[in-house]
Amino acid sequence: MSRTITSKSKKIIAAFVTAILMTGCAAGGNAETRLINQVTDGVEGESNEIQVRNLLVVKQVDGTGVLIGTFINWADDGDAISSITIDGQPAVLTADSLELKKNTPITFVGDIANADASVANMTALAGYRIPVVVTFTRAAPINFDALILTADGIYADIENMRFKAQPSNL
Repeated sequence: MSRTITSKSKKIIAAFVTAILMTGCAAGGNAETRLINQVTDGVEGESNEIQVRNLLVVKQVDGTGVLIGTFINWADDGDAISSITIDGQPAVLTADSLELKKNTPITFVGDIANADASVANMTALAGYRIPVVVTFTRAAPINFDALILTADGIYADIENMRFKAQPSNL
């Protein structure tokens, strides 16, 4: 019994081969799209189960540097932010609490801001990156290479987006 490949069979085989070739990825675990870490101007980091998202610094006209970012603790055990330094300067921290309870974010700047961190005299220029170090009571410190942005565009009204309260006693 001889078999012949019909034109319908050829089309099915061609479609199958095309689908395999178009969806296959030879890069595997090293695919460029899998290795993207920074999708916004802000940087990300983590220590133990504390994750930091979209951390950056906005430089205001008066030279003040304002930290932006969100901190989330995924661990059952709580932790707390003990200090933040921005470009080597200790930041003034303001919050009702710097405790990182499970799934209760601490947000610096924005509609849901519940904390504030700033330094008075930033000499670094917008567009450059500066070191930001965050220490915790339990978790290891996180070192960031944070971008400096100017207080314009979405940050033009940053003063009104900051958390207002009495400075915490750290």
